[in-house]
Amino acid sequence: MDERWYTMERPTSKYPKMSMSDRAAQFAPFAALTGHKEAVLEQQRITQTKRILSNEEKLEINEKIVEMVKLKSKCRITYFEKDQKKSGGKYHTATYTFKRLDELNKTLIFKENVQIQIDDIVDIELLGQ
Repeated sequence: MDERWYTMERPTSKYPKMSMSDRAAQFAPFAALTGHKEAVLEQQRITQTKRILSNEEKLEINEKIVEMVKLKSKCRITYFEKDQKKSGGKYHTATYTFKRLDELNKTLIFKENVQIQIDDIVDIELLGQ
């Protein structure tokens, strides 16, 4: 064999030496399908379907809304919130203080800066002042 290979000096670089973590990052796994994991997780997320109320239930809710408007009281309200990405949505129960009724848009507006469509309400419990 040729002896010059054994006698040559190690080549030097004009660039600074790379740290071990930077060298390891070159060989780190990467996501070939970007967004795939998020899409799978979104597909697994469960939503609920909106319940259709009977006429009696709607009448009862309307009576409670009229009373709430008169008293401007606190209430515990259960309502359906439509999901932004999938069909269906989720039911929420929260306590709010009534502010006003938007009759044009059929919306209840609360002091906590929350607006709820009257058609999305499933139950209202008046709590008083």
